[in-house]
Amino acid sequence: MRLLWAIALCISLGAGAPLSAATILFDFETDEDVTLWHDERKTTLGDDKRLERTQAFAASGQFSMRFWTARWRPEEHGGAQKWPAFEGKPPITDWSRYDRLVMELVNVTDTPHQLSLFITDSEKPTRQGLNHREVIPAHARIQAVIPVRKGFAARKVDATDIQVMHFFTEDPPEEMVIHLDRLLLLEPGEEIPPLPASYLKELAALQAPHVQKARSDLAEAAGRLEEAARAKPRLAEWAAEEIAGLQKRLSRVEAALAQGDEAVLDAPQAMARLRQEAAGLESLLALRLRFERIRPAVQVGSAEDVVVGFASSMEKVLPRAGAISLQTRERVQIALARNEKESLQVVVLPCERDLKRVQVRARDLFAGPGRRFSARNIQAVPVGYVETRATPPYGSPHIGWWPDPILDFMKDADVAKGDAQAFWIRVRAPKSQAPGLYHGKLEVLVEGRPRFAFDLAVRVYDFAMPDASPLPLAITFSPHDHPTDQTKEVQAKWREMEEYPINAWRRHRSRWADFLADYYITYDSLYEYSGWEPNFDDLARLHRQGRLGRFNLGYFPVYTEEGWPDVIKRIRARYEKAKALGLLEYAYIYGCDEHPKEKFPGVERAAAALKKEFPDVMVMTTTYDHSFGQDSEIQSVDAWCPLTSRFDPERVAGARARGKEVWWYICCGPHHPHANMFIEYPAIEGRLLMGALTTKYRPDGFLYYQISIWNSRKPITGGPFTDWDPRSWTSYHGDGSWTCVGPGGIPLATIRLENFRDGLEDYAYARILEATIARVEASPQLHERRAEWLKTAKAALEVPAEVAQSLARYTDDPSAVYRWRDRIARAIEAAGTPPASPWGKAAR
Repeated sequence: MRLLWAIALCISLGAGAPLSAATILFDFETDEDVTLWHDERKTTLGDDKRLERTQAFAASGQFSMRFWTARWRPEEHGGAQKWPAFEGKPPITDWSRYDRLVMELVNVTDTPHQLSLFITDSEKPTRQGLNHREVIPAHARIQAVIPVRKGFAARKVDATDIQVMHFFTEDPPEEMVIHLDRLLLLEPGEEIPPLPASYLKELAALQAPHVQKARSDLAEAAGRLEEAARAKPRLAEWAAEEIAGLQKRLSRVEAALAQGDEAVLDAPQAMARLRQEAAGLESLLALRLRFERIRPAVQVGSAEDVVVGFASSMEKVLPRAGAISLQTRERVQIALARNEKESLQVVVLPCERDLKRVQVRARDLFAGPGRRFSARNIQAVPVGYVETRATPPYGSPHIGWWPDPILDFMKDADVAKGDAQAFWIRVRAPKSQAPGLYHGKLEVLVEGRPRFAFDLAVRVYDFAMPDASPLPLAITFSPHDHPTDQTKEVQAKWREMEEYPINAWRRHRSRWADFLADYYITYDSLYEYSGWEPNFDDLARLHRQGRLGRFNLGYFPVYTEEGWPDVIKRIRARYEKAKALGLLEYAYIYGCDEHPKEKFPGVERAAAALKKEFPDVMVMTTTYDHSFGQDSEIQSVDAWCPLTSRFDPERVAGARARGKEVWWYICCGPHHPHANMFIEYPAIEGRLLMGALTTKYRPDGFLYYQISIWNSRKPITGGPFTDWDPRSWTSYHGDGSWTCVGPGGIPLATIRLENFRDGLEDYAYARILEATIARVEASPQLHERRAEWLKTAKAALEVPAEVAQSLARYTDDPSAVYRWRDRIARAIEAAGTPPASPWGKAAR
């Protein structure tokens, strides 16, 4: 075993810096370090790649390893893909002492490239081992830090028997040249050693052309800005000052590169920010120029340097990420049914100075004498932001501040110069609201004084949304945290604190149940966490309110003779309680979560035993039988639940013909191109998944494993930039966490949760139209009289291609969703008969 001792000595107040040690796995100082790599299941490398020692970009010793492979674009090869790869056995095979693998990667080409790595033992197939992926920007360096201890535990890789390291890339868009060096294994607590001065100087030289390019780009941007603002001298002066500031920052980057110290490592990020801000400046000037056209009509106070724009509820407006796309208009309209909530966003951008106490306020709206839409039904609150600090496993276009929590406890927010602060405008139409088009004003105030006033129109359709979910749901709300190896010690201490979110929420248990019901979610759990029992008090209350959805009687494992009596005993007590309360029709039993084929016999025995004991309760599983019982021994399950990416309509039809239900679910997968609800994914995806895609594919229900994984030390108490930790399950952001905790433990929604509900309401529109069509067709008189309407209504019910073509091809344009939704609503209103409800009560 070879040791690298990186000793950092400094003299400061008479104290020396600590000694840092790490174990070298590879530093490519010998030919053997290169020749041991080969193609998978072979002993040599193929001709599609080259590995060689080179003295360039040596982070340890005198040499690095250079990896070259040619461009491969599938469209140039009949659609065929290519995965250039090399693998080898590491010289150290017992990694049980180590918690991290660190390596230096340098991309010397003009194109970003990805490099991935599988690490596995002698038993587990390579592609089931630990997997790590890096995207290395053009002319840039990445220090990859791989948490191997956590990764091995998650993948069940034997850390004492590491036999394969498999590097690969996928379809390189251009020639790929990557330098790898200094692969280190670190024990817990060991620091990453500093990099040699020679390596830093090479990195500085690699960046030098980018500085010149950035300077040229800024000069060209200055020219474009000057030309664009020629007719607006005040804006031209502002743009020139902003460009001058960017040029000064670029000069500081250039000076740091010339020094060649560790500041070199920050230069790529600094120049990326400069490029982003330059693009944002051009975008912002274009926005300001558009806003100047309507400013005289909407400005009511002094605010010449402020821009106000609009965005739909299906968009995420990044507050500090350069280019921004907003609508500028004098009038904004929102449409919704009775008993529905629908939202939009007002975005305030101060361009030249900070603003204090910015607020958005609606006045009462009117549709004629005596017909009022109360401002009490219009809530306007700041959007909050959470900060991501790493690229998640599903990728991300941006690391930094993302909009997510909706800060219902705040009425106003301070907005810094250059920030784009969104306000969530949530409109609720009461059940008793008369249909019609209501008009009023939406004001933007600064320090209590109106500065802008926009026309606001609210159209209320002549039908109503149901009180309970229009689609059966099985969703866990059972707050807990998910520590990493790095945070488990501190989070264990936080668990003893009352203000820790997983404790604080308990003070408002019933409030949380009501809050969830507002989003069509029943307080429920798929799993039996420690101390869990169905909360029958809240379930009974929701039932009386007409808002109760499905709930679980308990989790079932695979059948075992010794454990089964206890399973039945647990579920029996809850079954009898639900029956006594008249809730049994809402109950289900869930279990055998994502079980593989080898467990199918035990799954069937468990399901059969449950059906014998509880024949009137649905038994559901996410077991990986993608034939839904057609090709397996599992026949006693009532409801199958595959991932959305495995929802096969043909097999679904076969299962339903055998009397089975087929739901679907998402979790940490699937990733794009399929829809999901991560913080970095477009907000529209949650709405499409629950609305248009559910309408198109008709799953029998939707399942989600958890919406309350919280890893923050304390609730959100201020904003808009919060200290809420966006990390949820492992290194994902928002997976298993659609909710946040506000002051004292109160519930806070997220933009993703709002879109979840909006999608269910879109689905409800389709179900109401469908039921109304059935009513008209069932009446001989109506059928004859409304023949043309039937044709129009059936066309409106179809999900158009502009909204969704498949589960992996769907729109990112909110206006397409609104057009489809409005066609359905107008068809319902034009039926010539009261709208029908598929849920047993009149939709009117």
